[in-house]
Amino acid sequence: MILLKEHGEVNSASRIKISHDANIFEPIYEELTTYDNGDRLPNTWVTRAVYDDDDNYLGHTYTAVYVSENDPDGEDALYYGGGLYDEGMSLTDPAHADARHDCFKTAELLYRHAAAKGNALAFMCLGYVYYYDRCNGSYWVNLDELKTDEDYRRPFPTKERAFACFKAAADTGIAEAFYKLGDCYKNGIGCDPDERKAFQSYEQAAKHDDGKYAYLSGSIALRLAGCFEEGIGCEHDFTRALECYETAERYLDLAVSCGDYYYQGALRGARNGIARCKQEISLGEQ
Repeated sequence: MILLKEHGEVNSASRIKISHDANIFEPIYEELTTYDNGDRLPNTWVTRAVYDDDDNYLGHTYTAVYVSENDPDGEDALYYGGGLYDEGMSLTDPAHADARHDCFKTAELLYRHAAAKGNALAFMCLGYVYYYDRCNGSYWVNLDELKTDEDYRRPFPTKERAFACFKAAADTGIAEAFYKLGDCYKNGIGCDPDERKAFQSYEQAAKHDDGKYAYLSGSIALRLAGCFEEGIGCEHDFTRALECYETAERYLDLAVSCGDYYYQGALRGARNGIARCKQEISLGEQ
């Protein structure tokens, strides 16, 4: 487990003294862990956000050092990486751009620790980091992989990494990973565009979805609806499209009602899709 230490204490597993002057986002290069997948990753600080009494963001305080050997299944890395990712997503003020970037960089490092231990959810989370290029091309790279000047100049393969991570997670049956894999196939992210595989991935997402998360069920239904309406990887079917749009509306309305305002646009899309399909059906289209 993560070892929580007070300021000034020494974490024996990391042999690093935590000081008030430490850079809380700087990897601890003295403690590289080599994994079976070839990754050589450093331990890093674990932090938490600090807010004032009016909920204004003040910055971070460090709470621990992440020590790989104390986290055999990667659950700690996944948990703390998720907290940093969520924190980064919340920092929309341009004044906090550097802090946002640091949050995502540390989240990527922690997710990679977890993924290297075989944690499927960590692969999915990494997929999001790379799909949206949260770190703006600045990711952890093992220097021994950079053997030529061309290696140094080559951009980090974010799209290819996103596809590979979503596929690895989808192969374990994670519904959300299937629908993001479908997005990759549909949009040619890290792979050649393939509408049939996109549709099949969305179908698998629906098959594996347990309905526990409204935003997820709604997002999957919305993508299937678009496929049926546009004939993406399947035959045009406005009746099926309408059914899926109505399912998407029901779940997305619930998600927004529960505070997931990010999905307001998707909810509008579902409602517009319902109107379009009803019109097509009224004109005799099926």
